Amino acid sequence: MENLAVLKELTVRTPQHSKRLLTLNSLEKLEISKCENITRLAVGVHVQQLEQGQEEDGLLLIPAHLCDSLQELVIYKCPNLVLMDPLSFLPADGEGFQALRFLQRLKISECPNLLSPGSFSRYLFPSSLQKLFLHGVEGMGTLEPLSNLTSLMRLELWSCGENLRCTGLGPLLTTTGQLRKLRVHGSPRFFAGWDPRPAQIPRDVSSSSLSKLQKLLTDEAADLLVEPICTFLSSSLIELRFYQNQNIEGFTTQQEDALSLLNGLRELGFEILNNLQQLPRGLYRLTNLKRLVVYACPTVQSLPIDGLPESLEELYVPGCGSDELEQQCEGLVGTIPRIILSP
Repeated sequence: MENLAVLKELTVRTPQHSKRLLTLNSLEKLEISKCENITRLAVGVHVQQLEQGQEEDGLLLIPAHLCDSLQELVIYKCPNLVLMDPLSFLPADGEGFQALRFLQRLKISECPNLLSPGSFSRYLFPSSLQKLFLHGVEGMGTLEPLSNLTSLMRLELWSCGENLRCTGLGPLLTTTGQLRKLRVHGSPRFFAGWDPRPAQIPRDVSSSSLSKLQKLLTDEAADLLVEPICTFLSSSLIELRFYQNQNIEGFTTQQEDALSLLNGLRELGFEILNNLQQLPRGLYRLTNLKRLVVYACPTVQSLPIDGLPESLEELYVPGCGSDELEQQCEGLVGTIPRIILSP
C-alpha cells in the first residue's frame, strides 16, 4: 500500500479495474460506463478483503480508503449491475452508497436493477449529496429513501417508474432541506394526492416550513396544479416548465386558479406539448412574470383571451404554426420589450 497514486478522475469499463482502484490513494470522480460484464458492485470494501485476491467474475469493488475522497460518481449503461454488500458480496440490504460519505454528485442512468427493492434498508445515499440524477432506475416507489438528503440542491428523475410518488419530497424542500431545482419526467402520477402542508403546523408558521424550491420542470400538470401544492410552492417557485407530454390538451378552471397562486413566477414554459389546444387563462394574474415560453406547441391557436401580465419582458413563441397566434404576438410589439417568433 505504499506510494499510492493520487488521481482526480477514472473511467471503469471492466471488473479488473478493481486492482487499479486499489493503487489509488485519492480519487475525486469515478465513472463506471457501458459495462455489461460488470454485474455486481460493492462499495466500501476494506483493503484486507481485496488483498485476499478474491477474483469473482463481474464484481467491481470500490475500496473503503477511497470513500473519503470520492466526490462524484457516474454509473451509466450497466444494465445488469446489482448493488452488493461489501462484507459478504451478497445482494445488499444495508447502507448501499452511504459509505461514500463525502459524495456530492451522483448520476445513475440506464441501470434498471441497481436500486431494486431489497438493495437498501431505509436510505439509499449519503446525506452529503448535492446533485442527484436518476434515469431509468425503478424500485423506489416513493422519495422516502431520499428524505435524508438535507444537502441536496438539484434532483432529476427520468423514467423512474410509473408508480413513483413524491411522498418524502417535503423534507427536501423545508426545515433543513436545500432542494432548489427539481425535474421529473416519465412518472405520470408523481404528484398525485400530495398535500405538502403539515397538518400539525398552523398556516402562519415560520419560514422553516416553507418551500425552498425555485425551479420545477415536469411533464405532469394535472396532479401538480392543485391548491395545496401551488400554495405551498408559491413562497419560492420562480420558474415552472411543462414539457414533452402528449396528453395535455388544456387546463380546467381549478387548474388555472391553482396556477395563478404561483404569483412569484418569473418564467413559465409550455414546451413540446403537441396536443395542447390553448394556454391557461388567468396568466395576467402572475404579476411578476418576466418570460413566457410557448415552444413547439403546434395546436395552440392564440394567446389567452384575458391577456398577459403587464410585467412580461419576453414572449418566446417559436414552432407553434398558427397564423392567428403569430399575428397576436406581432400586435404586441412595443408593449412587450422582446418577442421571438422563430427558433
